[in-house]
Amino acid sequence: MRIKLWQWEYDFDKADAEIAVPLALLLLGLAFTPLNKAWLWSGGVAYYLLYFFLKPCVLGLKKMFGSLHHWWVFKCPYCKSREMILQGYQGYHSDEHYAFYLCNRCKTTSVLVNERLIKATRTAEIDIGAE
Repeated sequence: MRIKLWQWEYDFDKADAEIAVPLALLLLGLAFTPLNKAWLWSGGVAYYLLYFFLKPCVLGLKKMFGSLHHWWVFKCPYCKSREMILQGYQGYHSDEHYAFYLCNRCKTTSVLVNERLIKATRTAEIDIGAE
């Protein structure tokens, strides 16, 4: 959403709303509610501490565990080696193309399906080798 105020223009998006809306609610709560001000301040401080410090830490952990999961799962289904080379993409009776990988150790072809390598059929190996 674009906000125009006299000569300034500002783009207000979801990331800005996650910061500005709780601040506006805190100010309205401090001005108009009979709630304890210390509780309102501590809630506001807790929200911004979680938003600015805990959220990046959680995203960093998610990225780290995602790469660890990829390393754990992405291996040759024949010899369990992690030395895989992308051969290319090929479709098989559909419009969707699958990634074919060659194992550097046992020289067999595997297909990437749902983030896992599975054994390729003999016809798929022949088709890839023909190209």
